[in-house]
Amino acid sequence: MRVNKSLLFAGLFLVACLAGLQIWMGMNPEPGNTLSEKPQGAPFTLQSQAGAFSLTDLEDDQLALIYFGYTWCPDICPMSMTFMSRALELVPQELRQDLQPIFISVDPARDTPERLAAYVDFFEANILGLTGEPEYLRDLAQKYGVFYQQVELDSAMGYAIDHTSEFYLVNNQGQLLQTLNHSNSGRELAEALTTALQNPIQ
Repeated sequence: MRVNKSLLFAGLFLVACLAGLQIWMGMNPEPGNTLSEKPQGAPFTLQSQAGAFSLTDLEDDQLALIYFGYTWCPDICPMSMTFMSRALELVPQELRQDLQPIFISVDPARDTPERLAAYVDFFEANILGLTGEPEYLRDLAQKYGVFYQQVELDSAMGYAIDHTSEFYLVNNQGQLLQTLNHSNSGRELAEALTTALQNPIQ
């Protein structure tokens, strides 16, 4: 039986509004784990279920829409992925091939490439699930202005990860073109993506 995605979205939105906001607004970076003051983005090579993927694998006129999260995330990540999926549906078809959506896991201990592939496949938007070695991910996240830290839980899940929740639009060289708020609706996100695709930065 297929999940009613409208109902799923409504549930995720309510959970995120009631529970998720305090997490993201209240994050406190630990000493030595500070955010980049002026994130510029960066090229990268990470692992997918199909093997290594590099941003430079994209064509020169293609852009990547990147989100950093993890598959065990209870609210913000599923909501953001739902927004991403909806936005990609609304981008004009003639522009869609110029955009590669990417989900980068910051939980490599649990998020294998196979688990990531199953997770992103649920959202049916050709999202590419990627991960890598912990130190490589930490360095890459800092270059994008992404903060994350493990939070121990007294539950079977063991731990959660507090993390920055934004979308990052980059070219195939890893240059950060735009940072888009994760709370944008699918339609708002689609409008921003369409504008960027129609007006590429030279």
